[in-house]
Amino acid sequence: MAIAERKLNIDGMTCVSCESGIERKLKNTEGIEKVSVSYAKGMAVISYYEDKISLTDIIRIIERLDYQAAEAQNREFNKNSAAVKLAGIAVILFAAYIFANNFGLPNFFSAFPTAKEGMGYGMLLIIGALTSIHCVAMCGGINLSQCVPAASSFGSGKFASLKPSLLYNLGRVISYTAVGAIVGAVGSVISFSGTAKGIVQLAAGIFMVIMGLNMLNLFPALRKLSIRMPKGFADKVHEKKKGKGPLVVGLLNGLMPCGPLQSMQLYALSTGSVVSGAVSMFLFSIGTVPLMFGLGALSSVLSKKFTGKMMTVSAYLVVILGVFMFTNGLSLSGVNVTEPVKKASAQSQYENAAVLKGGVQTVTTKLLNGRYQPITVQKGIPVKWTIQADENDINGCNYSIIIPKLNKQIDLVPGDNVIEFTPEENGTIPYSCWMGMIRNKIIVVDDLENPAPQSGSVENESEYPAGGPGGTVSDYKIPSDTAMVAKIEDGIQVVSIDMDGNGFAPAVVVMQRGLKTKWTINGKKLTESNSSLVFPLYGIKAGMKEGENTIALIPEEDFEFAAGDYSFFGFVKVVDDIKTADLDSIKNEVKNLIPTIPDFDFGAGSGGQSCH
Repeated sequence: MAIAERKLNIDGMTCVSCESGIERKLKNTEGIEKVSVSYAKGMAVISYYEDKISLTDIIRIIERLDYQAAEAQNREFNKNSAAVKLAGIAVILFAAYIFANNFGLPNFFSAFPTAKEGMGYGMLLIIGALTSIHCVAMCGGINLSQCVPAASSFGSGKFASLKPSLLYNLGRVISYTAVGAIVGAVGSVISFSGTAKGIVQLAAGIFMVIMGLNMLNLFPALRKLSIRMPKGFADKVHEKKKGKGPLVVGLLNGLMPCGPLQSMQLYALSTGSVVSGAVSMFLFSIGTVPLMFGLGALSSVLSKKFTGKMMTVSAYLVVILGVFMFTNGLSLSGVNVTEPVKKASAQSQYENAAVLKGGVQTVTTKLLNGRYQPITVQKGIPVKWTIQADENDINGCNYSIIIPKLNKQIDLVPGDNVIEFTPEENGTIPYSCWMGMIRNKIIVVDDLENPAPQSGSVENESEYPAGGPGGTVSDYKIPSDTAMVAKIEDGIQVVSIDMDGNGFAPAVVVMQRGLKTKWTINGKKLTESNSSLVFPLYGIKAGMKEGENTIALIPEEDFEFAAGDYSFFGFVKVVDDIKTADLDSIKNEVKNLIPTIPDFDFGAGSGGQSCH
């Protein structure tokens, strides 16, 4: 009997599980003597008896496993397809970034309840749900091989067919949780600084991006960089699925060579806690259960073509999650990640400036549900920073602050939380939540009484009477003698101020947080300077007309507003309750405020703008 050896190129493999699955199927096929499949090379070398099986039959067997196979010499890499997919990733990433910046993604994630000593992991539940498409693709065959044949052995009751799937997924959850506890225990022995945790997230993010690109079959060379279990051990795990029952197979799933799973194991390692590691992996596994549990029903309805589209969507999501994880890792490592434009431009360089008294500078900020506040301190003088935290505002995302440059991690509790340090050099000290999602900064200056303007102001300030874009207006003071407090009428707060060529009257407005607001600006004697207004926080430039100009908004944080040419400024202070607002304190805050000119241009708008 003649033995032939052929090389096949195989498309569609996304990890070494695919490699092992193809090998097992071919080795158990009559007529095949030897087979070696390489995920990294995207190739299979097959020795077979030509009188028992043909190459065409072998290719059909591989294609029935939802892969594409062809002889090596017939394969061409589609560069156009790769370019289109890369362009798609870029567009989706940009859209995700805009969505996150404008709709408060950290606020969304922080809304999840806390679990176990304040350790909230809502994001991991979401990641589990999103990457469960990958689980279906990678482990769906194992799932079906256990649940479909095993159903008959569980009786003929009403819910008998569901028992194998329940046991299989129960095994997965137990296994994932146990592995999370183990790696968390390792992390508790090896102390992780904020920088080290950032490095772990950076690594996990990189591997998730690589895995997503591999799922899209863009760069075959990247397959060599994938995290993988030793092949021999992986084969044994797959073999155990026969005759051991769905529960046992589910338990062994925790040892599978899976990209998202191993990324989450790295994350659990960085928690440095048995409980936190176990809870994080538990919630991740729970997120994967619904789709895996429903696979049996879905498999009879969905076509292979639709399943392929699901895999493509999953790949894009994995890349996006990897990029976000990488960005969070940068924050935890002490890298000053660029904040969204609307946040950076809305905050003065010297907002929340410390007050020097008795050789110590003190500053107090309030913890808000989805954001931190910046502070400004002076170099070389001890700082006592008090963060006031309400129990209702502490959640699983913002409860722990990491300041990598100061090597500090502070767990917030209800009440006053005091952070003490001495800044040794001027510049910016970034800080973030323990997940790297909520970020802000500590600004260190040489002299709080006479702070130097930010670098980056334009050389030619003639275009801006009060300063240049990206700079500050150190010689301009917002009039703070009077302040206009909004009034609440039928659930809507209303407030009105005047504006002419000389400025706003009054220039300080007090609004209540979270309420629909109707803000009327009465234009008087329009000039070139007051023919438009800019609202940096909202990225809006609104045209003004003589008479009433209405601005609709729901204020959530303090912000500046200015004439279109930045010749004069105003300030909106947002408080929790306008009835208890401390006007003297607000006026004093505004008196020390140095207005900032944003470093970007606005599109022209019209009256009646909506600042949502």
